[in-house]
Amino acid sequence: MLNSLALDSKYFTTELEWEFSDDGNMYVGGGDYTQLFDNNSYQLHIRPFVMGWTPEVINELQEPWLEVSLLFWTEEIQFDSSTGQLKDEHKSLIWTLMEQFSEHFKESGVYFTNEATDGRPWEALVCGIQENIWAFDAVILPTHLFDVYRGSPKEMFNKTNENIMYLARKSIWESEPWHNR
Repeated sequence: MLNSLALDSKYFTTELEWEFSDDGNMYVGGGDYTQLFDNNSYQLHIRPFVMGWTPEVINELQEPWLEVSLLFWTEEIQFDSSTGQLKDEHKSLIWTLMEQFSEHFKESGVYFTNEATDGRPWEALVCGIQENIWAFDAVILPTHLFDVYRGSPKEMFNKTNENIMYLARKSIWESEPWHNR
């Protein structure tokens, strides 16, 4: 997927050097450098990132989990920092990346979050913390998570078919990001 975007994927394809923090959290110590991506003549900084979670950190886990992320510079993709609204020229790219990730990662869905909510919806899902289950700006969910996300808040666009559920925060996207799909 990264190669199709002309991003250097060797960060994910070489042997990652894991380090452990005092609390048992796994992380990759190096190689996660920011890359420039041309999105229709708009330059975006994207940083691939992997984070590992162990049962020592999150007791509810039965085995270690990996969080695979593409981090964008917020000021480059947001139209309005007070609302978090995305720039129109980047919405399609972000949604396409989410769809591509969702083809490969079906265990917990694919979330688009901001810096403040990064990781919260997944942790809420794993730990059963209802207050953070909606802490995302968009998500693509596999069928086994439909029941968890039924009854979405009114501030969310929602589309469900037999295989996938799409949710997106109205204030961030302004219109359904999947409307042309």
